Amino acid sequence: MNSRREWRTLALAVAVHGGAAAVVAWHDWLGPWVAVPLLGWFGAWHLSLQHEVLHGHPFRRQWANNLLGSVPVTLWIPYREFRIDHLLHHEADLTDPHLDNESYYVDPQVFERAGRIRRALWWANRTILFRILVWSVISTFAYVWSKIRRVLGGDRSVARSVAVHLAGVAAVLWLVTDVAGMPWWQYVLGATYGGRILNAIRPFPEHRYVPGSEVRTAMVMAGPVMSLLMLNNNLHVAHHAKAVVAWYDVPRLAREMGAEQVAKEAGLHFPGGYLEVFRRYSFRPVDSPVRGA
Repeated sequence: MNSRREWRTLALAVAVHGGAAAVVAWHDWLGPWVAVPLLGWFGAWHLSLQHEVLHGHPFRRQWANNLLGSVPVTLWIPYREFRIDHLLHHEADLTDPHLDNESYYVDPQVFERAGRIRRALWWANRTILFRILVWSVISTFAYVWSKIRRVLGGDRSVARSVAVHLAGVAAVLWLVTDVAGMPWWQYVLGATYGGRILNAIRPFPEHRYVPGSEVRTAMVMAGPVMSLLMLNNNLHVAHHAKAVVAWYDVPRLAREMGAEQVAKEAGLHFPGGYLEVFRRYSFRPVDSPVRGA
């Protein structure tokens, strides 16, 4: 392990995988009204764990971290591709739609050429309800299709990533449906869609272009439950300042570097946590879909 304190990340991995497996195993006793939301929690938690793993935790050897992160609990994202794309995001000019692969902004010329429906979708996507309920589905299919196109175009690296991922998906679905007897649609509704909904809450306020400021990352002062679900990635100024810091040390880093003040000065501080984000931006766009407009 990277340090003796990484037992926390190992315990987290056991909780995430074991919890999801327990829900699947006892789905009949729990019933779909309980099992599906629980799988949503574990799906989102697993996506947070994958984010932690790709940044080099808990093991010293990245191949061991990659092995841990490759279990496709949420089914939809090939871990190796996620790791490559996310590390590029950390090196990019944040929020720039040409350079940042996690930017939700649109190029001005693309926006001008687009029709009314597409423009309306981009504006709606600047509200958190649309982002988590609708765009999470659209973006999932768009991401998967982008990888399929690269495979069809002869990209062998992506093809290997997808092949490994599909083998894992087949194994998970076999365990869910054939071994545990859980209907596949309940698992997908919970772990995939529910996990995407909960996980999509976090990135909504994370990055925003602020004219005249180099700060483009937010601090969402969430409570203990949401902070645990997000693995403290809601303290995003601190995470981007030093991405290699383990999730359990991010609050300390945030205090040491005065991350709250940095976010306040940029107008990217949410002292009321995610409830404040929902209150302010459920129906009102956070800003224009065109960066700097």
